[in-house]
Amino acid sequence: MLDADTPRSLAAEHKIVTALMNKVKSVLAVVPEVHRDQWLDSLRQNFGRLRAHMKQHMQGEEADGFMGPVLEQRPTLSPEVTHLKDEHVEIGKLLDGIWDELVAVKSEDRLLIKDSSHRIQHLLSAIEHHEEHEELLVTYVFSQDIGGRS
Repeated sequence: MLDADTPRSLAAEHKIVTALMNKVKSVLAVVPEVHRDQWLDSLRQNFGRLRAHMKQHMQGEEADGFMGPVLEQRPTLSPEVTHLKDEHVEIGKLLDGIWDELVAVKSEDRLLIKDSSHRIQHLLSAIEHHEEHEELLVTYVFSQDIGGRS
């Protein structure tokens, strides 16, 4: 069963993740030609925070979040819930892989910076799509009248 504080906790973590995603997007908006060391430090700091919060957010969703109650309401949606859990694993791997690249890249590595930036943008898009999928699933399950009462 869903703990009373869990929805508030997940919503708060979701707001933090969204704010961090927006911050990373703003850092990526302009890759400077000079002072790239400072820019890389900012990107690492913000992406590192996003990585930590996103992992915590996904763990919370799985441990005591919406997935159990969704399955209680609609057991037939098990494949959808499994798909979302599988995406959590993949998103975690992408977060870790990109983090490892960001730690290793140097300010003079123009192509590697460009590649990392593209990978981050792609990941952010995938996370947004994933979050929308989760929200639609929860909204569908908990807003449907499944009958039985007059």
